[in-house]
Amino acid sequence: MSSIYERLTRSLVRKGVREGLLGGSGRWLAVGAIAWLVRFLRSKPQPRVVTERLKLGESILVTHVAAPPFGRRARRLGRAERDMARAERRQIKAERKKAKPLGRRRGGEAEPARR
Repeated sequence: MSSIYERLTRSLVRKGVREGLLGGSGRWLAVGAIAWLVRFLRSKPQPRVVTERLKLGESILVTHVAAPPFGRRARRLGRAERDMARAERRQIKAERKKAKPLGRRRGGEAEPARR
């Protein structure tokens, strides 16, 4: 059963849409928008609750997974990963350049390749 508060805000939102958006009244549109905002801000996500009986020998593991970063923090982390990968590629390229490729003689012996 819904409370009087919920019914009142729901009817104000409905009337605001009807009279404001469809009827062209700016005042009713403002009333409907404010009622919707109040309803939205007061609504809270319901916590997830699970009830089960454990059998003998069963156990539960409770963990918390942090939310992934977003916004500026995520871009900063992405940039750091790209920079690290770029530096690693440069290092590999430099190591390859330093190592001289070996050529093969007819006898199977290895010798430094000429450039």
